[in-house]
Amino acid sequence: MTILLGTISLLATLAWLAGVVWFLRFFRPPAVAAEGQVSLLLAVTGRTAGLPPLFAALARQTLRPRRMLVAVESAADPAHAQVRELEHLLPFPIEIVVAGVDDTRSQKATNMIAALARVDARDDALVLLDADILPQDTWLSWLATPALNGAADVVTGYRWHALDGAGPGRHVVAWLDRSLALGPRFLASGLVWGGSVAISRDALARMDLADALGRTFSTDGAISRRARALGLRVLTRRAVLLPTPPEGGDREAIAFKKRQLQIVRVYVPSLWVWLGLALHAEALALPLLLVALAGSATAWWFLAGVMAVGALRALLHDRVTRAVGIREGMVARVAQGALGALAPITAPAVAALFWTSARTRIIRWRHVEYEVLGPEEVRVLRRHTPGAAA
Repeated sequence: MTILLGTISLLATLAWLAGVVWFLRFFRPPAVAAEGQVSLLLAVTGRTAGLPPLFAALARQTLRPRRMLVAVESAADPAHAQVRELEHLLPFPIEIVVAGVDDTRSQKATNMIAALARVDARDDALVLLDADILPQDTWLSWLATPALNGAADVVTGYRWHALDGAGPGRHVVAWLDRSLALGPRFLASGLVWGGSVAISRDALARMDLADALGRTFSTDGAISRRARALGLRVLTRRAVLLPTPPEGGDREAIAFKKRQLQIVRVYVPSLWVWLGLALHAEALALPLLLVALAGSATAWWFLAGVMAVGALRALLHDRVTRAVGIREGMVARVAQGALGALAPITAPAVAALFWTSARTRIIRWRHVEYEVLGPEEVRVLRRHTPGAAA
């Protein structure tokens, strides 16, 4: 039994390590940069500390956007006033779209549908982005180029948590999320992350996103499902890892990851099951520790291997962090290293986080609480003041 526990746990953590090694082996800045008319679409709510640095980063893009469509729930949403205060920072125009409310889909979907009505024939591509990212200067060029030159229909990246000032809960969330960002692509093939998506003009016409988003909770899930149904070429551009600074404390970080995993459970249940199996295999490091403490030398050898691989994963995660342009302080780096080395504690904590997503009936997103019975069975239960954290 000890050998079985040790083998499964070690193989699981080696699988995650293989993803990091594969990423670093093939990580290269894109050599091609296409030009074109690209509009941005940002759905936002509440007043956030991340919006000023986001606007500053957008102003530095090597591929200048044609314009940015900013969709808000109402003129009373604090985001509306904040965008007006910041629009002078951008060297391209902003169009604010007031979406209103609809209780049969998420507010983000309602906002996006309203903004999509402004897309016109001058747009060679549309790029969707989230308000919590801090993109590098080359982000838009790297993301949009395959959609502009015909190499792909839909292009997506992924977030990469920046951890200076983060608490222990956010560090655990980041450990899981960084592993997922570098994990095997075949498990998440065809999925898009709505925080950074480029869609070509032709694909946009075929997808009819207003219809795809019409009854959905997750805009990411709906876009992924429509792209798969149409057989579109979805490219995950691994060089596009977006620095994502902390937003809120540990409670907000855990709520964020819970919601992300709930979305996976609703929209891609097979992926949720595979992820659960992988995380629980790695979490066998805890019973392995208990067997080792009971006096098993074999368990200690396996445990040493698991902990060494975890520490190596943390070191390689740090290399990726620097490769995407984040310079973290020593405290954050040491904390991630400790999480990697302390696999018998970290892995069960991550598995426990995974189980918070098992129930999906009630999901809160920002200031709205929803009942979610399926990918297209959504209704609003209650609304709080825009800007209230979830």
